[in-house]
Amino acid sequence: MSLSVVVPCFDEELRIGASLQLLCGVLGQWGPSEWEVLVVDDQSADATAHVVRDALAIEPRIKLLNTVGRKGKGAAVRVGALAAAGDAVLVTDADLAGDLASLPEMMRALSTADAVLGSRLLPGAVMEPARSPGRRAAAALFRSAVRLATPLRVSDPQCGFKLFRRQVLQRHIEPLRTDGYAYEVELLIRLQAAGASVTELPITWREGRDSKVRVVHDGVHMLRDLLLARRMARR
Repeated sequence: MSLSVVVPCFDEELRIGASLQLLCGVLGQWGPSEWEVLVVDDQSADATAHVVRDALAIEPRIKLLNTVGRKGKGAAVRVGALAAAGDAVLVTDADLAGDLASLPEMMRALSTADAVLGSRLLPGAVMEPARSPGRRAAAALFRSAVRLATPLRVSDPQCGFKLFRRQVLQRHIEPLRTDGYAYEVELLIRLQAAGASVTELPITWREGRDSKVRVVHDGVHMLRDLLLARRMARR
């Protein structure tokens, strides 16, 4: 299958260049013969777009897209997913915390599934380094809220490393109305309700210490977006 990689970005000038170099190197070495990388800039205030333009001048399979207004991660992923041309679409965070070594196994799993979700919680998953107690508690709280508020039953709904069949993803992400971090909850509920085949695989996750997620501030917004996602998915 041909592959599109969607990378949502906001103020990533310090690491997007290195991430694109690594990503394109890996895809060139053992990726499919046809691939593209879609970087979606959510109206960054720094030089993210400039760094990406420098990269695409060297590798034409990189494309730079933009959201209309600074709307959030969900909006950026939607822009990238709807522009994707590959048979499969990988959505990954800009820091490439999800180990790309998992991609071949995920591609194989996609041959019999509509979506393959990376999980940091299944047996065999690796977290390097271990998360702080505060971040672990916040993540556990959000997962509990997802289970209480929605019918969704996946181990790690917000892991930023997911692979989809393009046609299935585009069908269900186009009507998405959750623009923030909790967009994945609405998307997965829609997939589940439509009877899509969803599987999970344990991955290695290397999260940097400079994560942009603010535990308290963003946690409140994520819970608010969770309720919005539930309402939109029910509609």
